[in-house]
Amino acid sequence: MEKKFVANKAVIVNQQGKILLVRDAGKLDHTGADGKWDFPGGRMDTGETSQEGLLRELQEELGFTPKDVQIDMPIHVGLWGVGGDTLNHPIVGIFYIVRLIGNPEIRLSEEHNEFQWIDPRQDPPGTDPLPGIDVINAYRQHEGIVVAADDEIKGREGFGLIQLFTGNGKGKTTAALGEIMRAVGAGKRAAIIFFDKGGEHYMERAVLEKLGVPWFAFGRDRIDPVTGRFDFTITDEDRRLGAEGLAKAVVLVASNEYDLLILDEVNSSTDLGIVDEREVLTLLDQKSDHIEIVLTGRNAPQAFIDRAHLVTDMRLRKHYFYSGVKVRKGLDY
Repeated sequence: MEKKFVANKAVIVNQQGKILLVRDAGKLDHTGADGKWDFPGGRMDTGETSQEGLLRELQEELGFTPKDVQIDMPIHVGLWGVGGDTLNHPIVGIFYIVRLIGNPEIRLSEEHNEFQWIDPRQDPPGTDPLPGIDVINAYRQHEGIVVAADDEIKGREGFGLIQLFTGNGKGKTTAALGEIMRAVGAGKRAAIIFFDKGGEHYMERAVLEKLGVPWFAFGRDRIDPVTGRFDFTITDEDRRLGAEGLAKAVVLVASNEYDLLILDEVNSSTDLGIVDEREVLTLLDQKSDHIEIVLTGRNAPQAFIDRAHLVTDMRLRKHYFYSGVKVRKGLDY
């Protein structure tokens, strides 16, 4: 079994709400990280608690004393290698929110040669913090921060944007169906493609037909008709059907007949390898300027989140399933 080392890292936040990044100088065993932006902190020594180790690192790297900082809860865990090793990941990084008290002077050690403050409300240009933007996104989610508006669409009216509903909570498909109702009510033309949703278990399709909304389902029926068990396996048939669904989406977008297209469960299908991420991105790039596209499903790829103009993350706070309530026709499907 590979031996793991713990590194305590600090997402340091000043009184203006900005986050501190430091540039690695390539000293010691950091040769593979030379020039990269990182979060302060390092490996925990034997016998230290996490807080003791983090306080020691902050004093060594930045000159901060315990009275200069307040360590809050951890918000992210990452894995990485030593010296740029991308195959082995013996280091477990735990990222803590650390709030500055006052405005202490930053005195960099020889490990780093530069520092900068970035605004988490903006996407940081030209930086590559380790282990990636995931840490900043975790901080944004914890603090309820919304990234600044996209200037390219400032003042825009009408359809033509990209929306994304993701997260582990209930309501992603339901929200997309609500978009269809509004669009149809406004005299717009809508269509929906269901990825990885075969079978006759989805009551909303009857309403779509009454509304005159075309729907297309691509996927196996994963519920066994005898046992009622759900089949979680991913097969070549799933991938074939996923490709067919995406090809249908390309046809619908190219037809210029629709104002709104829902790609239901395309996020999760991409995450599972049923749908090719690059092909979805190509579809988004090539769509006409007047069609609104909505992507749903948990585990949305970061590239989809970056491309979308609206992202809603459905958080699971409580669910009756965990109290033993079975799925209910007309409410859950």
